[in-house]
Amino acid sequence: MSVIVPVHNRSLQLRALLAALSRQSFPHDTFEVLVCDDGSSEDLTRVLSPADGLQLVYLRQRQCGPGEARNLGLRHARGEIVAFTDSDCVPDEHWLRSLSEALESQAVGLVGGRIDYRGGQFLWGRCLNFLMSSTLGAAGARDPRGRIHMKFFPRAGNLAVRRSLAEAVDGFSGARYGEDIEFSDRVHKLGVEVRFVPEAVVLHNEQRGICQILREAFQKGRTRVRLARLRRMHEPLHAMPAGFVIYSFASLGLGLLWPAHAAWFSIPGVLYALLIGILAVQGVWVLRDLRAALVVPLCALAIHFGYGIGYLTEWMWSRAPTSVRSTEQPQTAHDS
Repeated sequence: MSVIVPVHNRSLQLRALLAALSRQSFPHDTFEVLVCDDGSSEDLTRVLSPADGLQLVYLRQRQCGPGEARNLGLRHARGEIVAFTDSDCVPDEHWLRSLSEALESQAVGLVGGRIDYRGGQFLWGRCLNFLMSSTLGAAGARDPRGRIHMKFFPRAGNLAVRRSLAEAVDGFSGARYGEDIEFSDRVHKLGVEVRFVPEAVVLHNEQRGICQILREAFQKGRTRVRLARLRRMHEPLHAMPAGFVIYSFASLGLGLLWPAHAAWFSIPGVLYALLIGILAVQGVWVLRDLRAALVVPLCALAIHFGYGIGYLTEWMWSRAPTSVRSTEQPQTAHDS
């Protein structure tokens, strides 16, 4: 088995990840770890030497983004199964064993594990990941065990695939956002089974503030429209934040035009506020932190508004003349 870790700086987080990999219950002589340095300004080789018992391979490229860094690892991987995680993740000691056991059936070609957050170091990151895993926050995008959830696509923070399948779809795209779920979709369309493995756990130490959350949600909304257009990866749930944004501006305008009926226009907004309140209570209960009562609603608003505005922006942009769209430059910023 090969474990591929794309990284850009984050030397302290990488040290914690390698320490966790050194504690795996999976036999150390049966897996290698490929650290794929995406043009870091930090000297990551200082972090690699103390790792106990790991077969380490250090690879470096100029900064091209996490997708290309993962592809660099794929080109050098020797294992028949390739597992991926990110540099700000800390795998559970049974992570590799659980992923490997899930792939024992030849019908299964791609698996994704559970991305935990409750022990994360950063409050905003814990709240964001709570929302991304919850049904009300993001339709269970990262955890499909709820009654209502999106179609499950393994994320690159906790994913394993047969190397032959990854090579058959030419690895990851160079896109800045959504490259992992797009990769999962291409592998799935080869006719293999995709499985969620809740026993394969990584702790995600996400470190983002409100501005970063809003910016990322905006880009993810744009990406969703692109995936719908290019790969038909779309469900009605994906359009709900855009509908909420349209409602918000429409109700405000209608309330100003017909103030006598403003109360009627505000009913959906009241229901949304109730939803936010439920999320706040859930967040406090799950995270065991009273501060979540404030941070969870702020995160939810940033995710829903940012995503919805990004979705609408890309939807309108996709209908612009081709000569106008061709001026857009691809985004290559890094996050791994």
